[in-house]
Amino acid sequence: MRRAATVAAALLVGACGSQAAPGTGGPSQLQAQVVASEVVAGPQQRVPIGILDHNTPINDASVHVRAFLLQGSTAVVKGESDAPFKGAGLEGAGVYVAHLDLNPAGTWGLDLTASRPNGARLSQRLAFNVTATPIVPMVGQAAPISHNPTIKDADATTIDSGRPPDDMHQISIADAIAQHRPTLVVFASPAFCTSRTCGPEVKAVQSLEPAYKDKLTFIHVEIYRNFVPDPSTRKLAQTVLDWRLQTEPWIFLLDSKGIIQARFEGATATDELKPAIDQLLG
Repeated sequence: MRRAATVAAALLVGACGSQAAPGTGGPSQLQAQVVASEVVAGPQQRVPIGILDHNTPINDASVHVRAFLLQGSTAVVKGESDAPFKGAGLEGAGVYVAHLDLNPAGTWGLDLTASRPNGARLSQRLAFNVTATPIVPMVGQAAPISHNPTIKDADATTIDSGRPPDDMHQISIADAIAQHRPTLVVFASPAFCTSRTCGPEVKAVQSLEPAYKDKLTFIHVEIYRNFVPDPSTRKLAQTVLDWRLQTEPWIFLLDSKGIIQARFEGATATDELKPAIDQLLG
């Protein structure tokens, strides 16, 4: 699986006006990326942004973005937003998140400014595509009725690359939908995730179980199958193919009718998930 940051790197259109931090004697090396493989047209869409300093992710910047639609040679400003860092529960990982009205679908850009407490600053323009028809199932659609393997079908160590495996393999997505259970589904491979955010993401989701386990079903879908005993023979799990995922991790919230009510690509902090879960549960 390719990580979202790799996909987004190809979308950078350049132009950093980075300024030096006081006393460093050299230019700042801040760089930003939209870390999503697909952004969907609509109101208040989540736009996750990663910021690096000397190729190291940072979490202490103040970030603001202006969104504009590219129409030929014209850029039409459509809105702006702060992008606070969201990293609760992710063991130091996380992203800056802007919520923007993105209509219509097409080629969009962000004018992004960022400043760090050490004085480093960034002014950068990013381009990204906004789609009306995403590959991955979107909010409002019925979730694929997937029969992901559970501990009733196999030993947990063969369906979860985490060590030890977590406890979110009790029920399949298909059965949760059939039983009309509101459900959180996290797709992640703790052992094989190239972005190294899947292990922390699974732990972040697990940390929410005690507060919500009586109201919400938690399901973890491992990205791969056939990784035991030889990881080199692993293949994408059928459920990952069912959901047409191109990156990892992903989180989906399903209502009692199996309709997707929220989706999150990439690192997603508990302080993003909690409000969405509360809204789902009403």
